[in-house]
Amino acid sequence: MSKYAGIVVFNGNNVLLAKRIEFYKGDVVSYGGYWSMFGGLVEEGESLEDAAERELFEEAELTIENPLVFIGELGDLTLFATEYDELVNPNLNFEHTEYGWFDVDLLNSFPYKIDEKFVNLILKYKKIV
Repeated sequence: MSKYAGIVVFNGNNVLLAKRIEFYKGDVVSYGGYWSMFGGLVEEGESLEDAAERELFEEAELTIENPLVFIGELGDLTLFATEYDELVNPNLNFEHTEYGWFDVDLLNSFPYKIDEKFVNLILKYKKIV
């Protein structure tokens, strides 16, 4: 089972991304400064879906409105997607510095740091839904 679970929030053709902090307690954060989804470590006894939902709430104070859909894996990270009925404003915790809603069709020319494999999973998911 994956060690990490993440969730990508969509509203139509828009995706909610958050910019990760670069340092935590003096240590460099993995993918620090990158725009990404919400996610983290799966706790003992927790399903991947439950971990993704918990991380979304802990990092953005958002709850799930619609069912989770598996969209893929990136190494030991399992990603899920969920749709929101409106553009919401997350209340970010310390793990992110800012957020934004972005048009999925513009992610290939995204002007900020973002993982290409992550973008490819988003694009693949949006093509099948």
